[in-house]
Amino acid sequence: MAQMLDLVSGNEVDDGITKEIKRRIWWTCFIVDVWSSGGGSLARQLQVGENQPRLPLEEITFLELQPGEKDIPDISWKAGIWSHMVGMIELYKEIQDLLRYLVATTQWDEEFIENTVHGLAARLLAFEGRLGPELVFSAENIARHARRGTGRLFTGFHLGYQYYYMVLFYQYLDKSRPSTRNGAAYAEQCKLHARRFCDILRIVREWPEAEALHNINAHITIVSSSVLLHNYMFGDVSELADTQARLESNLEYMVKLQRYWPSVELMINRLNVFLRSCVRSGSNNTHRFDKWMVKFSQE
Repeated sequence: MAQMLDLVSGNEVDDGITKEIKRRIWWTCFIVDVWSSGGGSLARQLQVGENQPRLPLEEITFLELQPGEKDIPDISWKAGIWSHMVGMIELYKEIQDLLRYLVATTQWDEEFIENTVHGLAARLLAFEGRLGPELVFSAENIARHARRGTGRLFTGFHLGYQYYYMVLFYQYLDKSRPSTRNGAAYAEQCKLHARRFCDILRIVREWPEAEALHNINAHITIVSSSVLLHNYMFGDVSELADTQARLESNLEYMVKLQRYWPSVELMINRLNVFLRSCVRSGSNNTHRFDKWMVKFSQE
């Protein structure tokens, strides 16, 4: 539909608000397209290139536009959360491509995988380093964005960032996987970002205007919980109490989310089935990285 409406070209008679809304619709479709293609193993429909629209305008500047005003010129354009989100989704596309390679290839090229993971991890870290101080995750910024009306967008942005790290490193939780140079460190990084994801969910509960209430967060919480479960089963005994508390916190969040999205019940049931299967299994290979696990982590 976005292609049929030719949202990229726009219309000369449109005022600034209309042009910006069309850009935001196109980029929203682009993000949804990337997410949907990952879980459903579908070909992406929207591509960035020479004809892509300008990235979304900084949120408050957009909200302050008045009907009939001209479009903001490129020289006055400022990046906001949505524009950074687009940059982050470009990295996620490459993570998806790596996951597709892993499930489609019977003989893994460990050097290629290791180099690709290392490069993507470095770019994710560099991406975070380029964020301005107003976009770094902190209690002060949560409160500020909550007051501005961008609290939930801010929270969703940071939850997504942690999720991309988790799916990038998830393969290293597979205990049947051949030992690699950085495999153990990457497995620990996966667990670290699962804990950070849990921390974000817990912290933002203090700000109702910033609480994560979008349906997609239920799926990401399941992925986080599956990583925490791995640590609960195979981690150090000193971490058991903390990991159990985080699992319970994630479940409490999903139960609350179910009030707004009844479909979350299906996700909770899926998580419970996975948890029971892992706990009852006599094998240490509960997180085998196969086609099912790739689908589980992205759908």
